[in-house]
Order: sequence, then structure tokens, then C-alpha cells
Amino acid sequence: MKKTLLPLALSFCAISATYAQDTTYTNATSFMLIGKGLPTNKPYVRLDSIQTRELTPAVKYLSTNSAGIAVLFETNSKFIKVKWNVNRVAYHSNMTPIVHSGLDLYGKKDGKWVWAGVGRPVNRVDAESVIVNNMDSTTKQFMLYAPTYNELTSLEIGVASGATIRVPSKPGIDTTKRVVMYGSSIMQGASASRPGMAYPAIIARHSGWDVVNLGFSGAGKMEFPVAEILVTMKASVFVLDCMPNPSLDEIKERGYPFIKHLLTKRPEVPVLLVESAIYESGNFDQRIAEVVRKKNALLTEIYTKLKQEGFKQLHYLSAKGLIGEDHEGATDGVHLNDIGFQRQAEKVWPVVQQLVKKSSGTK
Repeated sequence: MKKTLLPLALSFCAISATYAQDTTYTNATSFMLIGKGLPTNKPYVRLDSIQTRELTPAVKYLSTNSAGIAVLFETNSKFIKVKWNVNRVAYHSNMTPIVHSGLDLYGKKDGKWVWAGVGRPVNRVDAESVIVNNMDSTTKQFMLYAPTYNELTSLEIGVASGATIRVPSKPGIDTTKRVVMYGSSIMQGASASRPGMAYPAIIARHSGWDVVNLGFSGAGKMEFPVAEILVTMKASVFVLDCMPNPSLDEIKERGYPFIKHLLTKRPEVPVLLVESAIYESGNFDQRIAEVVRKKNALLTEIYTKLKQEGFKQLHYLSAKGLIGEDHEGATDGVHLNDIGFQRQAEKVWPVVQQLVKKSSGTK
């Protein structure tokens, strides 16, 4: 055993030595932040204490999770290192440590966003990682996703001393077009393997548009104060994918006034209602299957009523085929895996694209 391990250890040391170069770190707030619906006092939270004062404790807490927030920068460094801190040591049985507390890096290659590496968290609030190494020295643009289920409290990006790192000269995300998405844990990113695989993030890379992830795990229940916050956000389209969280009674009570408020206050912005994906846990559990069916039926009723009232900017997406038909799109019967997220993004994105193209005078 010792003879086997020694060459491996020496090989690892040789690889590690390539990382031991002089590094210059820069606070990531010096670069371009995307995925934020409103300005906040803390850079990596989705809503701050002033904006969340009327919300439930669950939404206030979850709004500090950094889901969907990313940093854009460009560099000619041959490697990229990161140092970051999160608010707490987290553990979730149905997701990877990388998605809830790690970082996820994409780079522009041949005009497309291509995965480059991850920052792996450790069993403490501070972490340091080499995300990508041995690159050529051409200037490349990168997008670094924050954790989805933890609050990123600090982030430094390290490059080779003497290399350049700056705000992209031609950002790969167009912030003049913004998709604001409100929903549940599925939207927030449970149970993707890494932050970039949450379906709002996939849509952002496909579209090149800014996408705001307002998924609140277990707490996307259409409370009216949330609607009041949404109407203050710059948006080209609103996507409401929140059926998994509210009860049937909550949908009956809150759904109509929530959606109507958004339609009335922002008549220039299309609103897309998305049915709850069909739970794989309902394949045999009849009660679960019936609850999902009833929730989607209630959403259809609300949509029909509002359309009859003349709200032409309201649109609807059925759950049919949303995560495929082979029953392989979920991790735990409810939350999507990477296959499910990719499929949902492929269903939602073309509709969003069409709505933005058809709309005029969006802000």
C-alpha cells in the first residue's frame, strides 16, 4: 500500500506546486455583479433588512442566501483562485456541498458560456480554492456564481501577480434585459449539483440576459408584501413558478390578488405563470399526485379569470413535459436534479424569449 501511495503523493505535490505562484487578490465587489433585483447594503444578498421588513421570518432569512448572484470579470491570468466566506456551515441531505456553499465558474469560449471549475467548500465558514489552472494567457471573460443556499459574506478573486483582472469590456450578460423569477426551492436551486445548474442560471447563460433568482425554499407562498417588492424591480418579464409551496387554501386566498397586483402596477411587463412540475414522488403516492393536480387546476382558474378581465400581458406554461416524461428528472421526488433543471430551462426559456421580443417599452 505504501508503494502505491507514495507516487500518488509525489504526483499531487508536483501538481500543487504549479499552484504555488505569486497571487494577487481583488475584492469581487470591484467587478460586475449580476442577478440582483434591487440594490442592497450587503453585496451578496438578494434583499436586505429594509426591503424585507414586512415579510415572514422565513423569507427574510432566505433572502440572505446568495442564489443567482454572480460576478463577471475578465483576466489574462493562467489560473484563478478564490477565497470566500459564508455565513454558516451548512448541511442539506438532498444536495451537494458545492451547490449550497460552493462557487461555480463559467468562462466565455467560442462565444458561449462554458463550465470552467468549482470552488469546493470545507467544513468551516472560510474556504480557499484553485478553480482553474494552466490556461493560456489570452484575456477571457468569466462568470462566478455564488452559493445558492448560504450567504456569501466575502469573496476575493486571485490571479497571477502581474496579470490583469477587470470588469469585462463587453459583458456577456446584458443587464438592460432582466428576467425576474419568483418561486420555491426548485427555483432557488435544490437539488442541483452546483450553483450554475439552477434553472434560472441556465436561462441566463442561454439568453445572455440578467436573471434574478427569487426562489425562497419552502417559503414562496405568494404573500402580498412580496408582490409589492416585485413591482419595484426593473424587469423585462416576470416568471412566477411558486405553486410547489403554498397550500391549496393559500393559493385560493393569495393567488388572485398577488398576480393582479403585479399586472396592474406593471402593465408594460409580461407575466408568465408556470405550473408546478409533476412530482415524481406522486408516481405511486396518490395523495401527492392529487394535491399537485389541484394546485395546478387552481392556477388555471386564476389565469382564466384574469384573462377574462383583460390582462393581455398574462401568459401560462403547463407542467406537461416540463421535466421530461421518463421520470428521471428529480433527486428526491420533488427537487430537480441537473437533468430536470436542464429540461425545465429548455421549456421556460423559449417562452420567456418570445414574451420579451413581443413586448415593447419594457424597462
